[in-house]
Amino acid sequence: MSELDVDQIGAAIVKHQRGARFAETTPDQWGDRLMQFIGAQAGVSDVRVANVREVGTAAGGSNGTLLFEASWTEDGEPRSSGLVLRFMPTRGLFHAYDVTAQFNLQRALEATDVPVPPQIWLDPDGNLLGRPGYVMGMVEGASAPMTWMTSGIIADAEPAARREMQLGYLEALARVHALDWRALGLEWLEKRAAGARPIEREVNWYWDSLEYADCKPYLEALRPLRDWLVANEPADIDTVLCHGDANFGNYLYLGTAVSAVVDWEMSFLGTPECDVCFTQMGDQIIQNDVPALEGTLSYQQRIAEYERLSGRKLRNMPYFELFTAYRLAVINVLTFRHFPEPILRQLLPVIERGPKIAADLAARVGLEILLPPSGTID
Repeated sequence: MSELDVDQIGAAIVKHQRGARFAETTPDQWGDRLMQFIGAQAGVSDVRVANVREVGTAAGGSNGTLLFEASWTEDGEPRSSGLVLRFMPTRGLFHAYDVTAQFNLQRALEATDVPVPPQIWLDPDGNLLGRPGYVMGMVEGASAPMTWMTSGIIADAEPAARREMQLGYLEALARVHALDWRALGLEWLEKRAAGARPIEREVNWYWDSLEYADCKPYLEALRPLRDWLVANEPADIDTVLCHGDANFGNYLYLGTAVSAVVDWEMSFLGTPECDVCFTQMGDQIIQNDVPALEGTLSYQQRIAEYERLSGRKLRNMPYFELFTAYRLAVINVLTFRHFPEPILRQLLPVIERGPKIAADLAARVGLEILLPPSGTID
């Protein structure tokens, strides 16, 4: 795939994501809702909201994301700040969205050494915002696009800086995985989906989304893989908090240092291996065959550097690569119902790559995954 093809794919995805989130509400309307919402907070008055806008080059994850400037008086003191609104989309990718869980998770992380934006106000039911959502502080920094090897801050960096940025990403992951999730009160993540074990639960969570989307050909095709992953979950695992959507676009940088880790809606209790292999598997879908730039860590180098930074030895990588391929395959299939047909047809060769990668990896453990014919989107 050429560099132009990769960038066009990323641009098409971002354009659709933005359009879907603004389809029913204009920036001015969001501004009015935000003034009403902020003004309803205890001790807050004299609210002004301006410059409501979309996120720069990132797709914004599966939630809606808007940036804005606000000024207000709180307990008699004038305040002003750049803020971020995260809200539940009207037509989401997954079967379940819980903005309260996202808000509470990030609030729990505020007291740790994992850099996250401060969580400020929550509208769990959308009574004032019109959609369930929350407002958080704006953290200074820039993120890479999903096509991080061809454009954006990592691609544009000098080789030495590019390497440092990747090491910063791995160090941030190591910090996430070192957290005592029980001490942080995150046991509720054990109820994210049915199952007695961490990976079983997450396999079931994605299966629930696939059933919700009613993609019958892929339900049939991926069922053997789903069953195999549940039956073969390793026993010798370290259960940690996983970022979940651990791609470079969800790490803000100031220079070469990570200033914030964002987009926690896919977080779960899993293993370090789940996060470490996520970008590698995702790159095989979006940036397949893109030549590595000087200073780019290879997959094996990422593993080695993560082990050095974390003091952990990664284990059972073939299993967790297959698990990650399953997650991404389901996400790709869900996009069949998420994108309008003209965009879907343009992206189909890329979207179908996820299930194909999962099928190829499954074959290595003796599983035959019979995928539907190309172009099957119902």
